[in-house]
Amino acid sequence: MAKFLWTQKSDFGPGPRGDHAMTFDSNRGRTVLFGGIDAGNAKLGDTWEWDGSFWTQMDDSGPGPRAGHAMVYDSARQVSILFGGFDTALTDLGDTWQWDGQDWTQLANSGPSPRSGHAMAFDGGRNRTVLFGGLASGQPPSAETWEFNGQDWTQQADTGPSDSRTRAMAFDSTGGRVLLFDGRAVTTWSWNGASWVQIAGFGPPSREGMAMTAAASSIVLFGGGGFHGLFGDSWRFDGTHWTQVQDIGPVPRFSHAVTFDSTRSAVVLFGGFDANGAVLGDTWEHNT
Repeated sequence: MAKFLWTQKSDFGPGPRGDHAMTFDSNRGRTVLFGGIDAGNAKLGDTWEWDGSFWTQMDDSGPGPRAGHAMVYDSARQVSILFGGFDTALTDLGDTWQWDGQDWTQLANSGPSPRSGHAMAFDGGRNRTVLFGGLASGQPPSAETWEFNGQDWTQQADTGPSDSRTRAMAFDSTGGRVLLFDGRAVTTWSWNGASWVQIAGFGPPSREGMAMTAAASSIVLFGGGGFHGLFGDSWRFDGTHWTQVQDIGPVPRFSHAVTFDSTRSAVVLFGGFDANGAVLGDTWEHNT
């Protein structure tokens, strides 16, 4: 089994949480974290940044408290983009925000309908934020694909993977495509800006609540929950095949977040829920 070692980092920073979102601001060299659910089931609306050594709490005005949202870094416009989630009243949200490192600004008022549990990735080849799926109360799971150009959302497709309840996405810069892993069906799909194509029908065991990010030379996936419990395993996808790598590191968990710090070539992981349902607040890194 290939070597893949995680190192636990700072114990000081954001309070324990799950269902939060993270992305990496490559212009400023900071991992950005927003929101989530704490141990008391409260929805959080705080913004934190990680520089590899310390967490710093940032501006506390901006998007309302929420969980189940998604974030990406728009490298063309040098801002982090946040969409959706659900609030304290469990109301689904359909708002779009950007974070420039100092301030949150609300953007487009139109676009995807309110939802949570959707997946997003930034297509660095076409400079578009790609959103797939999501859930809204009283509605069937969405199979819509939307793209955001920094000003407007445009629906691109309503066919492809069935829905996003067990999905994670990342941008494959080598292949110039957005990749989606379907944890329930254990299939991998690619989006080229026009259509979804299934490219693999195998991979990590069936799961949901996993987290995935594009690293230096591969896609990295960690954890999640399956029929027989939680996973603490790490996997790589090279564009064709999934390979399990050494699973020494964070305890098994789900609804955590990962992102890739391209400045330091490190996969960063924070939080989630463990096998007992406890909320985690640990920070881990793997240097690729």
